[in-house]
Amino acid sequence: MRRRIASPAAVGALLALVAGLALSGCSSASLKPAEKPVDLGVSVYQLRSDYAIRGAQIEITNRSSQALTITSATFGSAWFATTVASTSTPNQLLAKSTTDFRIALAAGRCGASKAAPVVRLRYTRHDGTTGAATVTPTIPFGSLSVVHGQDCAQQAFEKVAAISIAPALRFDPPVGPGDAGGKRAALLDLTFTPTGAPGSVTLRTTEDTTLLAQREGTLRTFDLTLTAASAPTTITLDFVPEGCLQHRVAEDKIGTLIPLRVDAGAYHDALFSIASPLAVKNALLDWVGAYCGW
Repeated sequence: MRRRIASPAAVGALLALVAGLALSGCSSASLKPAEKPVDLGVSVYQLRSDYAIRGAQIEITNRSSQALTITSATFGSAWFATTVASTSTPNQLLAKSTTDFRIALAAGRCGASKAAPVVRLRYTRHDGTTGAATVTPTIPFGSLSVVHGQDCAQQAFEKVAAISIAPALRFDPPVGPGDAGGKRAALLDLTFTPTGAPGSVTLRTTEDTTLLAQREGTLRTFDLTLTAASAPTTITLDFVPEGCLQHRVAEDKIGTLIPLRVDAGAYHDALFSIASPLAVKNALLDWVGAYCGW
């Protein structure tokens, strides 16, 4: 018997038919289209409670109709040394709702003219599928500009003269034997030590805080100029309570940060604050209570 040998064209047609039948057997449900990114609004800003701890919030608005779980949220900017991740994740974000995700800002980095902020998010939908988004956030209230200006003014100042706060608080001597009410001013020593770097910096004024009032007035003028040739210089700030309001102590946020107004490099009349050591902070809070008779 003679065998017929199929032509190459016939073989190709047969293979194409088999392939087509195989594909037609696949359910369309198994070929899920790629999920569209979820519609999210993102901003970065500081609450009042963030100032003293150098914190900020990534505010995320879920504009979609489905709940999400935010599994990761990071913030980076040319004005900060590293990208930081929120410790508030994972956290659910309901549909049509807004939630803040707390971050701690990295050390300041000076030199870049623009902040170039970026937030990167990862999330899980209710059906278990995942997604990611890279967003340029809005910056309400100019929060990043304020922090950046303070960071860079302080760096410029301390490049020429380092600042240190004494590890213990002092007080006015008792007025007399009857001075049992604790109505004595608190004395805080700040030392400025030249680093040897070229240039000059000037401490213009120190300022009151929400907790501490300077006896000399809201602004105390020093006009202290320091260079590499200057000797270490210590100034003493003397305070009475800004007011005997218990909530100012109970809710203290920035009351023990010492504001300095300076000229340093490109920064003229710039304001930044120095944090008191923890022991000094606690001593100041205790002193306010004693002074006010609580």
